[in-house]
This record gives sequence, C-alpha cells and structure tokens, in this order.
Amino acid sequence: MIFIDGIIFSLQKSGGISVYFDELLKRLNEGDEHVTHLLYENNNSYTENQCTNKKIKFNISLERFLKVNVVGCKNDIFHSSYYRLPVAKFQGKIITTVHDFTEELYPRGIISKILHLQKRNAILKSDGLICISENTKKDMHKFIPESINIPTKVIYNGVGDFACDNELGAYNPYVVFVGARNGYKNFRMCTEALVSIDDINLVAVGGGQFTAEELCMLNEIIPGRFSHAGFVSEKELEGLYQKALALVYPSYYEGFGIPVIEAMKSGCPVIASRSSSVEEISADAAILINDITAIKIRDAIIELRNNKARMDRIISGLENSKNFSWNKMAIETLCFYNSIRGEK
Repeated sequence: MIFIDGIIFSLQKSGGISVYFDELLKRLNEGDEHVTHLLYENNNSYTENQCTNKKIKFNISLERFLKVNVVGCKNDIFHSSYYRLPVAKFQGKIITTVHDFTEELYPRGIISKILHLQKRNAILKSDGLICISENTKKDMHKFIPESINIPTKVIYNGVGDFACDNELGAYNPYVVFVGARNGYKNFRMCTEALVSIDDINLVAVGGGQFTAEELCMLNEIIPGRFSHAGFVSEKELEGLYQKALALVYPSYYEGFGIPVIEAMKSGCPVIASRSSSVEEISADAAILINDITAIKIRDAIIELRNNKARMDRIISGLENSKNFSWNKMAIETLCFYNSIRGEK
C-alpha cells in the first residue's frame, strides 16, 4: 500500500509541487500498486480530476501541521505532498520529497522559521528522501546537515506534453515571464531589460494578477507593451512558448525550474540566471547569465534575434528536454520506494 498525503492540493491551487504530485498520482494509479490518496477539502480548492479513496474536511491553518492518522503494515509507504508525518503507530516507511530551501534563503520572518522546523522534522524522521535536483540536495545538507545519513535519491521533475510547432525559429515580438514575480524572481529586472528594445513586448503568465505597484512600474518602464495571460492551460502555455522570442527566467533561486524545460521542449530559447538548479538542468542549452542584470538580459534578447544564434539554442534546448519526463520521474520514484522497503 502507498499512502499519498495530498495536503498540497489544498495549500495551493496551482504550482510546481501540486503538478509534481498530480503527475505522480496519475502514474501510480495506472500501476499494480494499491494507492490511497488522502485528499483534503478546503473551500473546494482541491482539483476534481484527482483519484482518491478518502476525502476529509479540515481547517487549513491547523491541519497542515498535524500528523496524518494512517496505520500501515511494515511494507507500506507514506509519502506526504508537503512535509507531514504519519502518526506514531504507522509501521511502514516514510518518504519525503524535498523541493527547495526558498524559506531558508529568503526568510519571511516567523512563518519561515515555522515552515523550516516542519520541514526539518519531516526530513529527519523519514526513511528515505527524494530531492528534485542536486542543488536541492546540496542545500539540504547545508541547512539540515544531519540529513546526510538518510538514504537520498535525486529524481528530476518531468515536463508535460509540450512540443515545438512546424515553424521552428519563427517568433512574434514578445518575451514571456512565467510564475511568481516576488523579490528574488527579478520581474522588475526583466521589465527594465526591454526599455531600449521598444518593439518587444512582455507577456506574464501565472503568479496572480498584476498588483497596483507592479502596474505602476510597468506603465512607467514599458507603457503599452505588457500583458498578463493569467492562469492558462498547458496547451495555451505551449502556444505562448512556441511564438515567443524567449522565456526570460532571471530568478536567483529555484529548486528545479519547470518552465525552463517546458520552454525548451516547445522550441523556445531560454535566458536565465546562472544560479541554483537552473544551471544544472539547462546544461549548455540556455543562455545563462552570471550576476544577471537588466543590461545583460537585454543583450541576450538582442543576440536571439540573430537567426543562427536562435536556432542553435532551440536545437540544443530540444535535445536537452529529452532528459526530463514525468514517466521517468514516476518510475524512479517507485524504484526508490522499493529500495527503501528492501525490495530489489
């Protein structure tokens, strides 16, 4: 029996961790293993397409920190989607996926301290750990050095069914910025890079609607040359990537960076900061910038307007993206479960 604690589907409506567990659940439910998915209802924030054996209503502010009341046999697996543990009477093996150390590197006061303690407790009481990148594993050993003694496997995230179109290399006059836009994500830097390239627009995807402060900044720096695509389907996102001049991904820190691989798979060149896991998963396929600045991003955008430079990045990106798939992630995860169980 595999118990998947689906708390993440009530903690966030969309995001990298919920995508990860959604894709894992799909594949586990297609296999021979018996899977119990504990799905929590909280203002209908759970996704309707989730396979589940049990639904529980709860108070999100409290339940996210409580132990999960499941009882298992010695060969059962408990895998929480967000740093929770089963009750003490659980007899099986505990697996924790470690995604990043954003709260430790960019603390938000008391909430970050609480979340770190929860993460630390889950990690140190696990029988096996999955890190989504070598960089995340390195950060784990830095912030929680005792974890070095726990069996750990690096299993990369996958990417959806993205594909390039038939007009490889053609583009419309815009760059795309995907995801959250706070602080270390460097959204303002991306905007400032377009000041002197007045025929290129900016399309933001996800991350919530523009705030009043962001709108003020955008209207000041690139008036009339920005838009927000909102929350889009995978197919719509694929279309945005396919026609973009580039994905600009200047984040200082990522546990993995799924948009980088999504863009590459769609035939979209990537401009990113040479930092954290982004350098690790990009190989030599992206334009990676040391000590990233708006001027350096601008120069990279101009470079990609050269047909040969653009095609070189597209071809190398398509090749690199073949290394990542959700099927591969699920197979490696199941193999890790079995290794922790002591099965060959």
